[in-house]
Amino acid sequence: MGGEKPSPASTSDDGQNPSPTPSSSEDASPRKIHGFVWFVAVAATLSSIFLYSLDNTIVADITPTIVNTFGNVENLPWLSVGFLLGGEAAVLSFGKLYGLFDAKWIYIISAVIFNVGSAVCGAAPNLDALIVGRVIAGLGGNGMYLGVINLLSVNTTDRERPGYLGLNGLVWGVGTVLGPVVGGGFAESSATWRWAFYLNLCVAAVCAPVYLFWLPSFKPRPNDKPSTLLREYDFVGTLLIVGALITLIMGINFGGAVYAWNSGQNIALFVVSGVLFGLFGAQQTLCIFTSTKNRLFPVHFLKRYNAVLLFICAAASNCACFIPIYYIPLYFQFTRGDGAIDAAVRLMPYIIVLSAAILANGHLMGKFSYFQPWYIAGGILALVGGVLLSRIHTDTPEGEIYAYEVITGLGTGACAQAGYAVIQGMIAAEETAYSISFMMLAQTGGIALGLSLSGAVFINTAVQGLTTVLPGVPRAELQLAVSGTSGDYFRSLEPQQQEDSINAIVSALTNVFILVYVGAAVTLVCSLLFTKRKLYSTGPAIVG
Repeated sequence: MGGEKPSPASTSDDGQNPSPTPSSSEDASPRKIHGFVWFVAVAATLSSIFLYSLDNTIVADITPTIVNTFGNVENLPWLSVGFLLGGEAAVLSFGKLYGLFDAKWIYIISAVIFNVGSAVCGAAPNLDALIVGRVIAGLGGNGMYLGVINLLSVNTTDRERPGYLGLNGLVWGVGTVLGPVVGGGFAESSATWRWAFYLNLCVAAVCAPVYLFWLPSFKPRPNDKPSTLLREYDFVGTLLIVGALITLIMGINFGGAVYAWNSGQNIALFVVSGVLFGLFGAQQTLCIFTSTKNRLFPVHFLKRYNAVLLFICAAASNCACFIPIYYIPLYFQFTRGDGAIDAAVRLMPYIIVLSAAILANGHLMGKFSYFQPWYIAGGILALVGGVLLSRIHTDTPEGEIYAYEVITGLGTGACAQAGYAVIQGMIAAEETAYSISFMMLAQTGGIALGLSLSGAVFINTAVQGLTTVLPGVPRAELQLAVSGTSGDYFRSLEPQQQEDSINAIVSALTNVFILVYVGAAVTLVCSLLFTKRKLYSTGPAIVG
């Protein structure tokens, strides 16, 4: 790379930058490549974010086809949970690797892992192999996501960075929405569902020359040998946090769906997770088998008031952001009988406004520097939108739903991706990789926790309601009907039973949307407590 990220003049213990940053440092480009070559490099890396986000939801509409191919319905939750597990477990590990080794090559290795997982999914002879492929793809995909943010961060100026990171969030959101459409399209075509995964290999083959020859390198410690850097990696911390996150996500996702909430298996998952989190916290704080410099988690960030608030805001706003993406289409599928493509079209008001808000945030926040107003306004709008969504019913006019989507999209888009740029205004340049993994943990943790909780709320509440409407029907059969793997089931019921069943499902959906306004409320409250309000300063620092 042609230079390093401009460093704040100084960084205090609480993350403030009391000294002004010269405007020449803000505007000086830290990279050698520009113009068409830079455009192609950015486009190629963003394509990997698109594919990763696409894979996050691509199984939504191919699940029935996979059941018909492999059976083994009881293991279906692993198709989505496995992808989340692979990704969430890798956040801190990849963050540390990007802080030690050449970002370009860690990114390329992550892309290889992601495509290996995609190939395993596409060629899977059974459901178990498909699940293994999903875990591998989630692991590599998360590494790619962190890599793109790192590469964009170290190759852009302070003023450019929010705009580029906003593009990253935009691509992620679009891919997440198109996942069910792309998956459903392949499932209904002669190409079969397998090409929903082989698609990743085709795009990677086209982009590979760009990764190898045009992507700028960035070595945080260019004078150290790889063997020296590897000895500094925190392997004990990695094992503890991976185990803690995996057992927590499994416990939330499987509660009431695979195992009863009070079953020995589910209780054991939560107990093991709690113990591992405790051990990880002690190991990182006391520096057992590691050091202050080498530990996996940036414990010193927890002493920075604004950084902690930013972490909470990122987790809460992304929880609020992603729940509508999953459950608004489901509402239209059950109440209007929409297929995958029609349901995705119904979500377009949300996605268009969300994307526009993310782009506006990236451009205007970088131009004017103030970030706190985005969180306050976003929290208010998302709170209003979430409350309105939680009050819908079976016959709510479509126009009203679209209006609620617009309000919620404006709110969540205003702040969901802002944290990556904001945190870098609170830390020194050498802590960039730490700061990105810190925010990535918040974002993916908020999404994973939000979707896990919403899934548990929806499945359990819907099945409970349907049990009253359809007494005598086995719980397992009702779970399949709610999950979409038995679409013909509701159509086989008597008209009155159909109506009562749909009402029970919509009632469950309204409970899910409560999590949207809870996340928005948390974002709003925390945003009011910021004492730092600007990304950078061209005069005296503004500190509340």
